[in-house]
Amino acid sequence: MIESPETAAYVPVEIIEPTEPPAYTPTPKPSDSNDDTEAGVDSAEDVLLVRNKPITSSLRNTILHLRARAGYWSRFRGLSLFVVMNAVGGVIVSVLHKILPHRVGLAIAAIIVDIILARWHMTWVHIVISEPSEKRWYQRVPPLKTWTKIAPAVALWAATTQVVSVMPMLVCGSFGSLKHLRDPDFDPGRKDLYAVGAQAFMGVLIMLALFVLLQIPATVTMVRVAASMLPEEDETIVPFDRTFGGQTTPAIVGGQGKIGLVEAWRSFPWASRVRLLKLVAKVTAIILAVWVLFISVMVAEAHIMLGDKLSDVMKAIHGVAGPH
Repeated sequence: MIESPETAAYVPVEIIEPTEPPAYTPTPKPSDSNDDTEAGVDSAEDVLLVRNKPITSSLRNTILHLRARAGYWSRFRGLSLFVVMNAVGGVIVSVLHKILPHRVGLAIAAIIVDIILARWHMTWVHIVISEPSEKRWYQRVPPLKTWTKIAPAVALWAATTQVVSVMPMLVCGSFGSLKHLRDPDFDPGRKDLYAVGAQAFMGVLIMLALFVLLQIPATVTMVRVAASMLPEEDETIVPFDRTFGGQTTPAIVGGQGKIGLVEAWRSFPWASRVRLLKLVAKVTAIILAVWVLFISVMVAEAHIMLGDKLSDVMKAIHGVAGPH
């Protein structure tokens, strides 16, 4: 979400290890040899144009890069803050949920808590995207005045997260067998079991569609806005253009020191969007495969083991799958 890949770099020939096919292309020999002298290069044959793939072009390359720069446990950087943030957020949500009952009220409470903890969210992003630091996570939390800068981005991300979580449940629970499961007089049969499985699968598809259309752009926006406020003393673990192509001005020279919501998404290059969508596609394929297997096994077990008692079991659990 933040990598600004350097697609071309000029390097001396002697540092290139031979590969098959070559990982480089020779630069054309200039017609005027004085250009080489001005550039501090002895001859055109001593310089090659290397075209590099982005570090995040594949999961394997990304993991190997993280291990090389931050050690074997690099994928768990920021875990302590993540646990604390979710624990504290969970406690506050449980308190607010008593004031805002039902599932929609729970979603609103979660959004409020995420906005309150916006600085922690930004700190977690900074830990993940930067080189390892000797500072503890609580020493990296930005000043309180930065809350107003990051809160809108976190609010957008939190709202879309809850929409992705709640909307499929509300839609799928508004019709069919899932809707009738809330009725104590409903007498479900075997066909209702299959209907519930189909509606659950439809809910997964709706969730994935909302995730791609809403949550991915909101997450990218939040991460890039947070990244634009990364302290100057912290170095990113992948190449990163702090100016976002000249769209931001550092606070040290009188600028806001951050990128806007719209600019954060518009400055996200299409090549990076494609790489991110490929990653989402891989994860989606895994999720769907596991979900289909889970539903198939659940339906088969219920059909074989419960038999005529299936109706009584579904009555006992009625309302669980419906909206609250």
